[in-house]
Amino acid sequence: MVQKIVDDIRAALNNDLYFVALSTALTLPDICGKAEYPDEKSCKKRYIDWYDKEIGYYEKNPHQTTDEEMPYLSGSVIYSLRCSLLHEGNPNVDNGQLTRKNASLPIDYFVLKVEKKKDFDIYSDSSGITNIFGQHRREYTMSIRRICLIMCCVAEDYYNKNKEKFHFNYEILDWDKATEHLPPIDMEAFMKTLADPDLGL
Repeated sequence: MVQKIVDDIRAALNNDLYFVALSTALTLPDICGKAEYPDEKSCKKRYIDWYDKEIGYYEKNPHQTTDEEMPYLSGSVIYSLRCSLLHEGNPNVDNGQLTRKNASLPIDYFVLKVEKKKDFDIYSDSSGITNIFGQHRREYTMSIRRICLIMCCVAEDYYNKNKEKFHFNYEILDWDKATEHLPPIDMEAFMKTLADPDLGL
């Protein structure tokens, strides 16, 4: 299932379906978190723990030069975006939720960046802390393509290395493939048969 979801996200990106891709990509930490922490009851904790271990740790600024940590895509930020987008249709982060979690993580101004596909699939985010006219503001601009591609690559790699953990009970039936050996139905003849009064249908 993970591979199918990843393939669908990439197809959505190739067709500039940014919010289809992002909404779907935001479910990958849910799926992988459940596989990694099957006994953890809190889906929020599973989500954040898996994301931070596999992705969030590498999103931090490795050359922090200020006392205040720069905004970055932590598990808490991505989980907040997931909840806002999937449950409210609001592509933003809940600053109140982030403040309750850790006072250093709020993002006061969040921007989602959409951009056409580039030849080498290289995209960037930006973050900053500004103090203008006495107003302290933490900002983050997130490229939808960048985060989707990262989550796809990481989830795909995690799945390939941990297939034994993905033992959810389901089946996906490709109906077209299952019925490809059957002859095509002549709908015109079928409708004429249904309309025949002698059949008493």
